[in-house]
Amino acid sequence: MISALSSWLSTSDNRAKLFAALAVVLFATAGVGALTTHDRPSLSVDEQRPANNTLIALQGYQHEGRAIEVNPAGETVWEYTEADDVFDVEALGTNRVQIAVADELPDSDCPTEYRDDGYDNCVRNSLRVVAQDTNETLWEYSWFDAKLHAHELHDADHYVVNGEDRWVMVDMGNDRVFAVNRDKEILWQWNATDRYDRPEGMDEEGDWTHVNDVDRIRPGVFRISIRNFDTVADLHVENGSAHLEPVVGPDSYSASGDILYEQHNPDTLGDTLLVADSEHDRIVEIRNGSVVWEYGGSGVFDWPRDADRLPNGHTLVADSYNDRVVELNEKGEIVWSVETGSLPYEADRLPGEGSDGPTASEAGIPNRTQEASPVNERVAWGISMAKYVVPNNLAQELVIIVFGLLALVGTAVERWR
Repeated sequence: MISALSSWLSTSDNRAKLFAALAVVLFATAGVGALTTHDRPSLSVDEQRPANNTLIALQGYQHEGRAIEVNPAGETVWEYTEADDVFDVEALGTNRVQIAVADELPDSDCPTEYRDDGYDNCVRNSLRVVAQDTNETLWEYSWFDAKLHAHELHDADHYVVNGEDRWVMVDMGNDRVFAVNRDKEILWQWNATDRYDRPEGMDEEGDWTHVNDVDRIRPGVFRISIRNFDTVADLHVENGSAHLEPVVGPDSYSASGDILYEQHNPDTLGDTLLVADSEHDRIVEIRNGSVVWEYGGSGVFDWPRDADRLPNGHTLVADSYNDRVVELNEKGEIVWSVETGSLPYEADRLPGEGSDGPTASEAGIPNRTQEASPVNERVAWGISMAKYVVPNNLAQELVIIVFGLLALVGTAVERWR
């Protein structure tokens, strides 16, 4: 039988037929996989359902961003789609949420200063307070910037002073943090140029600080994430002015920090920081400048960008490039997971926002890390990048499609021979 097969493959015509048949099978397999891939949120791990719903901000890959609320069964019970990219969603009480969004606009719809600035299109950033029952915008603060990438509004935090609503926002395009009241008056702001010099050769639209998170941790103190410094820092605000003190990481622009590497969404647990250490594919707790707990690695997470410690000791993680939100129990086991069908940025378990649970040592959560093989890491990276170019369901079949294309090349080569 083997000799007969070898004899049949001895001619270019037969080898071309084999490659063509292989291509058909591979493309058919990829097509079936793409058609059966969930493009809506769906439950993938259902060992221990939470008691409450979960708010999820979906940045999306190709302007399919939205904010959603899923119930413990993973079903979407509310959705907001009036934005290109969504980065933060936070409950403000019954029927009200705030949403941080970015919309890319054609130059013809941009303010004059951004129409002929050398960049295609512009971005309109906005913080919206929305009524969930109607999706009506009740209040909005917005501004324009030169371009979408690294110029979006990634986070805002609502707080109250003497009965007055206030919001603090991170403006990565202008390398600043600022606060406004309901009348949209700027109450204070901190500019990175107050303390740092821009790297030599980087213009004003370069991706310098990439400040991506802010939380008011106590009156007059706001904790921020300066992603491209690999630094978490505190802004101390008094009499309308702010000064910065680093908490973890270098006090300068960084290629890669010793502890954190392009982190997102640091949360404060007493004297401990819970941080999504994104480029290290892990979640960490840091105390007194040292990592005291870690979980993840490339064999578990792929670019996580949010982690919240829940009151019961579980940890809710937005595992961005794996397109899922997962919940770990106090043993470090994944007990609940929702495949989001798009790129998640952050997740909050209702009714709260952020972390209000114990530290890992208090909850007894073990350290656990697992690294993927270099090949699997590269394949995962390729699939993630493909999602920015082709539909998500096709990108998931990237490996099969590549082999199908190679089979087509083989067909062509044998036909040419």
